[in-house]
This record gives sequence, C-alpha cells and structure tokens, in this order.
Amino acid sequence: MEKSLSSVKGKTEFVVHESLPVGVLLAMAGGFLDAYTYLFHGEVFASMQSGNVILLGINLSTGQFEQAFRYLPPICMFLVGIVVTNYLQHHFPTGGWFVWQNAALIFEAIGILVLGFFARSLPNVLVDSGLSFFAAIQYAAYRRLAGMPYATTMTTGNLRSLADYLYLRGFKQDRSVTPKIISISLIIGGFFFGAVLSSLLGIFLFHRTIWVVSGILALVLGITIHSQNKE
Repeated sequence: MEKSLSSVKGKTEFVVHESLPVGVLLAMAGGFLDAYTYLFHGEVFASMQSGNVILLGINLSTGQFEQAFRYLPPICMFLVGIVVTNYLQHHFPTGGWFVWQNAALIFEAIGILVLGFFARSLPNVLVDSGLSFFAAIQYAAYRRLAGMPYATTMTTGNLRSLADYLYLRGFKQDRSVTPKIISISLIIGGFFFGAVLSSLLGIFLFHRTIWVVSGILALVLGITIHSQNKE
C-alpha cells in the first residue's frame, strides 16, 4: 500500500493525494453531486447517506412506501461503491502514476460522464444510485488530508474537526493546529461552493450539469499525475 507520508531531509512530505488543492477540488465535486441529485433527481442525496436513511425512515413510518423506495437503492449502491474501492486498493500497483487512487478517479470521472448522457431519460432512482456508487468511490479513496482524516463527499465530520481545532487553538493556545484550521475550513468552503455552483449552473445546463464533476475530477487527475511525474 502506498505510504501516506515520507521523510525528506528531516521534513515530513505528504503524497499528492493528501494535498490541499486535491482536497478542495474533491470537496467541490462532493457538494456538487449532492446538490445535483437533490435538485434534479427527486430530492435524494448522492453521498450523504445519513440524510437518505432518515428520509427512508420517515417515509416508511408514514406509509409512503413508494416514496421510501427511492432512497433504498442509493444507500445500497453506496455500499457497493465502498466494496469496489477496496478491491481497487488491493489489486492495483502502488508505484508509478497508475496507483489505485488514480484508477478510482478515472473510473469515477468516466462513469459520471457517461451517466450524464442519459441523466434526462433515465428514472431518477437509476441516476441517484449510479451517482451514489461513484460518490462512495471518491469517499473511500480520499480519506486523509496532510495526514489528518477528512471527507470529500460530506461535511459533518469536517465541521466536528474544525470545532476540535478551534478549541485547541482558542482554549489550549495550541498554535500548531492553525494550519489544520485553515485547511479544513477550505475543505468545508469547497464543499459549500460546489453545492452553490451546481445550483447556479443547473439553471443553464439542467441535467447535463453533472458533467462539471467529471471536469473537476479530470483536473484533480492532472494535478496528481503532474506531481507524480516530478517525484
């Protein structure tokens, strides 16, 4: 497995997959995905499965079984996406540019691009399930930012981390967490901006708005490969 950090001349250097630019762009993609499925495909979340579980329970408890059904397939496909990512992690090489994270990113970008061609004609449940699958791949492939845990497709855990770091900085006078406060704030901001961008672009692009996510992922892949080639 690829090591998450290495020591160079006494300094700690993180791999590009844990870099801040990659994290912010992926957070944008995560916020974009959730806003897109919510706005255009039946008010279902692509990645925030806690929201889907709650809505599933509410609809079941009120006897709205047809409404409840639309939340179950995305939840199941999210689980499948995690399993697929684990497979990629253990069956792809760890050296060169074609590491497993890059393979996962290519798979996600192409899958979303193809799905965008049929987003208007397919039933919402198929679009939501497909995007939940790809969101799970991103969530499982990118879990650490400069050595600290974070999420690119949801923001609850990131908000908790921000509060923890603010406490350490404000009440414990721990100045070492200042870079973490800045980084995690940018991740949260990226997620928020992605949701806003999805809503605004949806006015003009409608269902094909989802192609923007493939563009963001392509940019991440370009940054990653460029950095790996310099090493």
